[in-house]
Amino acid sequence: MSPKRRRRPKPAAEQSWSASSAGGIDPVNIEIDLHGMRASEAETMINIHLQRCHNARLHIAKINHGHGTGVLKQLTRDTLTKSDLVVRHYPGSYGDGGDGVTIAEMNYGGHKAFNRRANNSIVPKSLPKR
Repeated sequence: MSPKRRRRPKPAAEQSWSASSAGGIDPVNIEIDLHGMRASEAETMINIHLQRCHNARLHIAKINHGHGTGVLKQLTRDTLTKSDLVVRHYPGSYGDGGDGVTIAEMNYGGHKAFNRRANNSIVPKSLPKR
């Protein structure tokens, strides 16, 4: 290749993208894992996770509590029932972890965030602009 046809390398700032270079955007994970936590720790982590998912305008939040003795599962479902940020919650499907995972659908202004089809698949609706 002749010297005239060579391209100049991109500046270091444009060579790769990372979440830290996006100007203060903090990525939110849709799933939280409660394995090995005590009930008091788990309850605060669930509330923090729900608030972060709600602030990020996610439609669902997955909480992985496992089977175990059932203490974390019952605590998770009680916390989700009491929360104003959640419309409804249900156990995960077979591929998502079954009864060891609870899926919470987030509440945005009193409307249902999802349409359910005949095959029980979830299709998100667009949210109204404010």
